[in-house]
Amino acid sequence: MRRLSFPFMAPRFIACASLLVAGAGGAASCTTPATELVAGMTTQIQVPRELAAVGVVVRYGGELVSCRSYGLVDGTVTLPSTLGMVPQEGREGQVLEPVTVTVLGFRTTAQGQLFDDTCVASIPGADEPEVLVIRSRRMPYADERILYMPMPLRESCAAVQCPEEETCIGGKCEALDLDPAQAVDYQDSLVFGDTNTCFSASLCLPSGPTLPAVLTDFDTCTFRYPELPDAPPIDAKPGTLNVEIVYHSMGTEILDLDDKEGFVFPDESDPLTFRLAQNLCESNYHTGKIIAVRAAPLCPAKRALQPICTGDLTDIQAGGRSPQSSLPEPMCTIGEPLTPSESALYVLLDRSASMADLYGPDGVAFAIGVPLRNPVAARTRLAFSFLPGEAADCAASSYETPDIPFDDVETVRGPIADLLGDAASLLPDDPMLMLDGALPGAYDALLALTPVESAQFNRRAVIVVGNRDLQGHCTPTALDPSVLAQSAQTDDGLFTYVAVLEAPASAPQFGDDPQVSGAAIAAAGGTEVFDAIADESEGALAVQKVLNDLGSCVYDAPANEVAERATHLSFVDPVTLARTDIAKNDACDGEAASGSVDGWGVEPGTGRVRICGAPCQALRDSLTESAAFFAALGEAAPRIPVVASLPCIDPDRFVAP
Repeated sequence: MRRLSFPFMAPRFIACASLLVAGAGGAASCTTPATELVAGMTTQIQVPRELAAVGVVVRYGGELVSCRSYGLVDGTVTLPSTLGMVPQEGREGQVLEPVTVTVLGFRTTAQGQLFDDTCVASIPGADEPEVLVIRSRRMPYADERILYMPMPLRESCAAVQCPEEETCIGGKCEALDLDPAQAVDYQDSLVFGDTNTCFSASLCLPSGPTLPAVLTDFDTCTFRYPELPDAPPIDAKPGTLNVEIVYHSMGTEILDLDDKEGFVFPDESDPLTFRLAQNLCESNYHTGKIIAVRAAPLCPAKRALQPICTGDLTDIQAGGRSPQSSLPEPMCTIGEPLTPSESALYVLLDRSASMADLYGPDGVAFAIGVPLRNPVAARTRLAFSFLPGEAADCAASSYETPDIPFDDVETVRGPIADLLGDAASLLPDDPMLMLDGALPGAYDALLALTPVESAQFNRRAVIVVGNRDLQGHCTPTALDPSVLAQSAQTDDGLFTYVAVLEAPASAPQFGDDPQVSGAAIAAAGGTEVFDAIADESEGALAVQKVLNDLGSCVYDAPANEVAERATHLSFVDPVTLARTDIAKNDACDGEAASGSVDGWGVEPGTGRVRICGAPCQALRDSLTESAAFFAALGEAAPRIPVVASLPCIDPDRFVAP
C-alpha cells in the first residue's frame, strides 16, 4: 500500500502513520507503540465536488506540533484515512498533555495548499469561504492503550463557527474533549470499509424499499417509515431501520444510530418510528438544510463506529445517491435555501346544514388539519370566518373582523380545528350565503395587513368554500361576487379562490348552478375554481393547492451571490427525489410576466426572486403531489426548499461574493 508520511515540526512529539489510501489498513508506518492515539478521518461529503482537500492541525497541550494539508483529488489520497500519534520516546511513565486534532475540509486543492504554506498557529474560521467544515477533538493518552479518536467530517457542520474550546457536533457546538475511559481501542475495521462488518448501503438502503419518511412531529423531528395503504403489514424487528438524509447541497448522508448527529428510536417497541438527533434536528432540519429524509427497515441500524463498505462509500462521495441534475452540466448549490415571501389567506367556509360532511374529525383532518401542518404554509398568515353572512353585512360588512383573526398558521390551526370539529358550529338550515355582503369586508381585512418580515406580500387571497349558489343576494343593490372579485384583483392585486363542493339534492339553491358562479368568481379573481362536483379530489386538495400557490414561486431578496452569480434555481421532489433545475430568465421580472415566460428572475426594485411559467407550475405540482402522497398516510408533506445553483466547474463557486 502507499502511505504519505510527514514529519511533525516539534522534536518533543513523534507521529507514526499518515493519511492512507482509502481502504488501506494499519494505523502506523513505524512500530506500533503501546501508547498511542489514532485519529480516523471519514466523510460522506462529495469528493472533489464539495471537498477537495483536508488540513490537519495537531497540538500537544497548548503547543502547535503540525499543520499540513492533503489534496483528495489526485486518485491517491482519499478519506477514510488515519493519523497515529505516539508520545516522544522517554516520556512513557510521565504525565502527558492531551492531544488536540483539528481537521478542516477545504473546498479546493489550491486553498488546502495555501493553508499548508501559511498555517502557523491560527486555524481559519468555519465562516471563511475556503473552509467547508471543521472538526476538532482533544483527548489524553491512556497508558498502554491505542485509543481511537473518530473525526468524521459531516455536512451538518458546514460553515458552523465554534468557540476555541468547542467543536461542531451535528450542527451545534459542543465541548471538544473526549474521555479516554469511553474511547475504544483502535482497529482497522472502525475506519476502513473492507471487512465483513462494514455497512452495506446497497443492501440496507436500496432504491425500492427506501421511502420518504413521514414527519409526525416537526418540533422533535420525529418520523415514521410509511405503511402504504392496502400494503401488507411490515414485519420489522426493533432496531432494524436505517435513515438517509439529503442536504440542500444535494449531498446525501447515511446516519448513524447516535443521539448527537444521527438518529434514535424513541420507543423500542415501535421499530418504524425514529427521531433525528436533537442537534441535527434544530440546526439542520428546522432551518431547511435537510430537504429529504428517507428510511428502510431492512438491516440493523448503522452504528457510529461502523464504516460504510468501500464501494458504497465511493458511490456516495461521487454523488451516486444524490438527486441528479436534469441538465448535462452538473449543477452545484450556492448559498442557503430561499425564503418564501409572506402571504395571507382569508378562509370563508359555509356552515349551513348541507355542509355537514365537512365537519367532525374526518373533515377536520383531511380538509384543514393536514394542509395547515404542511411547512409550505409556514409563511402564510391565516384568518377564518363562517358563511353565510347576515343581511346587515350588505350595509357594513362584519367580515373586516374575522371570526379567527389573522395570525401565523401554527396559532390559528387549533382554533379552526376546534370550530370544525364541533357539531354545534353547523346551522340547522341552509340560508342564502350573502356572499356579496361578506367579500368586501374580507378584502378590506386583507388590505389592512402588512408583512411582518418580507418587504411585501407574495399573495393575499380569499378562498370561498361552499356547495350552494354563490351569487349576490344583497337588496336592493345586489352585486355579482365575480364583479367584486374582478375589482379586488384589478385594483388591489387580491386573489379569490373558490372550492365548490357537492350539495345534497335537498339543499336549496337561490340562484344559478354553483359550478357556474364559482368558476366565474375564480376566473375574475385571477385563479381557477376547485370543482369537487366534477372531481371529488379537487375539494380535498383545495386548501392545500391554495397554500401551495401562496407559499411558492416568490422569495424574499436573497444574498447578493444568488442574484449576481446563480445561473439556476433547483428543487427536489421529496417523494421521487427527482431534481428540477430552472434557468435564469431576466424577462421574469414581476407578476405580469409570471404566466408568459419560463424561468426565474429578480424583480427590479424589490430584489425578490420570482419563478415564472412552466417551472413555477412544476414546483406547485410537486408540492401538490407530495401533499397528496403524505395526506393518504394521514400526515403533512415535508417542505420543498428552492436553492440557487451554478455549474460545478465555475471557478468562482467557492469565492465569497
